[in-house]
Amino acid sequence: MTVQVRAGLGVERLAAAVDSLVELHPELCRSRFAHHRVTDPVAATDAALAQAEAGLDLQAGVLVQAVWLDAGPDRSGRMVLVLHDVVADRMPRVLPWLVQAWRQPALVS
Repeated sequence: MTVQVRAGLGVERLAAAVDSLVELHPELCRSRFAHHRVTDPVAATDAALAQAEAGLDLQAGVLVQAVWLDAGPDRSGRMVLVLHDVVADRMPRVLPWLVQAWRQPALVS
């Protein structure tokens, strides 16, 4: 799943939201979050998707990959979310869960 994210999202807060997502939903096991600065998030999406898919590892418990293609503070970027097949049925709920985790008062500074 690839979604557009607003400019100035905040890498620290987004990484904490991904961690919180996994804590709230342990069935997702461990996750990995990668942050990449890019000049063109649309062009970088295919490469990010391939990288995220390659990072899934059932044996190591890595079932979720989140890659943020950050276009800087003034331009919206993209978020690539990839789930392993064993949790793929949860994909439609992962984005709302991530948004909810990002909005947690504990993450607002």
